[in-house]
Amino acid sequence: MRPFLIAATVFLLIASPAAALSTSDCLDCHSDKDLTKTVDGQDKSLYIDAKTFAGSVHGDMDCTDCHEDLANVEDEHGETVKKVQCANCHDDVAESMANSIHAKGNAEVASDLPTCSDCHGKHDILPPDNARSHVFALNVPATCCKCHGSAEIASRHPSLDSKVCSDYEAGMHGIVLLRSGIVSSAVCNNCHGSHDIRSPKDPASRVNRAHIDDTCGKCHTSIVKTYRQSVHGKLYASGSKDAPTCPSCHGDHRVARAMAKEFMVTVTKHCSQCHPEADATFKNTYHGQVTGLDYTAAAQCPDCHGAHNILPKKDPASMVNPDNLVKTCSKCHAGANENFVRYMPHADYHNEKKDPGLYYVYLAMVILLSGVFTFFGIHTILWFLRTYHDERKKRG
Repeated sequence: MRPFLIAATVFLLIASPAAALSTSDCLDCHSDKDLTKTVDGQDKSLYIDAKTFAGSVHGDMDCTDCHEDLANVEDEHGETVKKVQCANCHDDVAESMANSIHAKGNAEVASDLPTCSDCHGKHDILPPDNARSHVFALNVPATCCKCHGSAEIASRHPSLDSKVCSDYEAGMHGIVLLRSGIVSSAVCNNCHGSHDIRSPKDPASRVNRAHIDDTCGKCHTSIVKTYRQSVHGKLYASGSKDAPTCPSCHGDHRVARAMAKEFMVTVTKHCSQCHPEADATFKNTYHGQVTGLDYTAAAQCPDCHGAHNILPKKDPASMVNPDNLVKTCSKCHAGANENFVRYMPHADYHNEKKDPGLYYVYLAMVILLSGVFTFFGIHTILWFLRTYHDERKKRG
């Protein structure tokens, strides 16, 4: 009986398939810091830090769970290993990614298109809320800028702007995040999305004109709510391409601080892009002249009309409604009264229909001054000729 059991055991051992490679088996080689592989003429490290991998989100998995083509390898594997298919587990994310600009980029430079590991890492993947994760809010700009801040990659993709990263860092969102460490500030994926990133021209993109107020409204809820009730917001809701959106005034990546001098002195320039006539008349006033000298204390468009709450003059809630002018002007001019607010901030002395009194006063002054200068010009010339003639007579 005993010989039979021994023979059966040996048979089973021989017939049983060899155990698959375990993580410890893989680390026997890959824990060597000097382990490299030559790819396109460059040495690529194949070193894996066991402690880092154990602390990652995949730390409790075996290597073959991801490297499925090695599942049946008994010992050492070949030099070529197939790419890991993250979609096998993350199918919902893969589906979202499939429709993104990252997956549908220019086929001629497909090697530039990012993969899962380019953003999340490889053996050091951590949850997004972990401060050491590549996709933790504070680290997202650096992760995205590996590609979007590369002049080399931008040269192969005409649609990419290599200055986008420097603009973000100089903008308000970047300053709050990178200098102050406030992780609630907007980062790339807050506006563009995480896996479903699309071109701004794509109707489904979060930064497409049709959705930009929803995107900004995720953080600036009350401001967007106010904007939607304004003349600009209602024009935007009607589908007009002339309606200004958040980036029209604040910019996209280089978002300016609204109360900074650099922004205040450019407010009228932003408004003038759509309101050239109002800009021309504003520049002729004291407010406009002083603003032109970069003096921010002078009233500008938002001081009188509002910033996000701009309403028609006839609206009772409008800051420039006749019933509200005293209150509006009193913000700067203490003691303003009904007589004071009769001032015309956009008076146009060239427009007879709009301001006939001013137009005719201006016309009369032009005629008067022209007549005076013409008369005294002729008088001066004649006086010069007479003097010249008298001097010649004396010398003759």
